[in-house]
Amino acid sequence: MIILVRHGEATHHTQHLTGGWTDSTLTDKGRAQLRAAAVKLALDFDGRKEKLRILASDLKRAAESAEIISTALDFRGDIEYCPFLREKNNGVAAGMTEEAAKEFFCKPATEQELDHRNYPGGETRREFYERNAGGLWAAADVEKENLLVVAHKGTIQNIIFKWLGMDMEQVVKFNYSVDIAPASVTVLGINKWHEHTIFRLNDVSHLNHSEGFGVFNFKYEKK
Repeated sequence: MIILVRHGEATHHTQHLTGGWTDSTLTDKGRAQLRAAAVKLALDFDGRKEKLRILASDLKRAAESAEIISTALDFRGDIEYCPFLREKNNGVAAGMTEEAAKEFFCKPATEQELDHRNYPGGETRREFYERNAGGLWAAADVEKENLLVVAHKGTIQNIIFKWLGMDMEQVVKFNYSVDIAPASVTVLGINKWHEHTIFRLNDVSHLNHSEGFGVFNFKYEKK
């Protein structure tokens, strides 16, 4: 099972900075969002003995989000901070305001470009996907381990695409995407027919009420 959690609202959202590798921190609202998600996850894990690994992007907003969840779960292991889980590298635009970054933005010829760099020193869509997916699949046995991954919108999207067996060419061909809101929870697993399944997608119900996510109620099996 893979539980994917996006970091909460961060200072780059409220200060109108670019995202990507801008090393922003959570806002007070973002911390409250993650505490709400952590409470629901703790309800699901309470009293259970499943072995869990927590992996997080090493950018501050994701790392702090992972720490909030780790504390709520009374997690006794070490959080694994992974640069391969970072958001798309925005090169020279990292740390800039959205307005200042416009000077360096290189518009792609079409929205379907896979090898275009939006900013000097940044990543292409293909490189971003390969870093995220290649990194996670190399670091963990994704079909057998229980993983809690705390990362970013684009990173989580790429992991979902990979889980569904899609490379970036297919994502572009079918004009496919999924929405991943701040502090949302997505649950991936293998169902009783041994199919890669999305059990929950972009769940933000914890921002409204506090029942558990029911992550252990899904009829999934491990190969």
